[in-house]
Amino acid sequence: MIAEKRIPEASPLEDESLTEYYSRMAKRHMKFPVKRVLGRIRAQGVERGVALDVGTGPGIFPLEIAANLPEMEFVAIDLSPAMIQTAQANARERGLEDRVHFQIGSAYALPLKDKSVDLVICVHTMHHLEDPLVFFNEAARVLREGGKCVIVDLRRDSPKPLALFFDFLWRIIIREKKARDGLWNSLKAAFTVEECERMLRRSVLPPCRIYSQAIEMWIESY
Repeated sequence: MIAEKRIPEASPLEDESLTEYYSRMAKRHMKFPVKRVLGRIRAQGVERGVALDVGTGPGIFPLEIAANLPEMEFVAIDLSPAMIQTAQANARERGLEDRVHFQIGSAYALPLKDKSVDLVICVHTMHHLEDPLVFFNEAARVLREGGKCVIVDLRRDSPKPLALFFDFLWRIIIREKKARDGLWNSLKAAFTVEECERMLRRSVLPPCRIYSQAIEMWIESY
């Protein structure tokens, strides 16, 4: 356990230079994490339709997934205008601005109609939320019948030696001083698997399975 009680992180990132730094690091180091998420999406049987990415950051996940699933269109949201600008630039760079649409938006009020998407993904965003239950219910609202979700986040109940190891690797990779505490702060802000299980039981999301991998938890539709 990293901390008995969660310690919330700061508000959305607005530092443009730090946003661009995170974007460069994500392009360099997120290839394997993207492949893992893509693999779980394919395992859910979703390879076409409309997808929503919540807390998209610099947009690396929806852009790479869209590049691999040419029949998928994405709406991707983030609270940070600086992140959305960076993500839009990344979409133009990849030539995917016609299929991956970035906009400012909140996990608590998803800017989509009821039953309008086939897939909801959310990667390392949930620990920024004070009330993930609201997000779970919003995800249920926008999902079409039979729609799927793939949610990944850090977990505060990670074994501390394992968390320290990943934090050590993070600090080797991340040279920007303002970002070097990022992983540890996110771990302290994360929820435990048990806390998420309780919220899922209270939500209106269709039944999901939740499981741990290293310092992460994964929540997926059956």
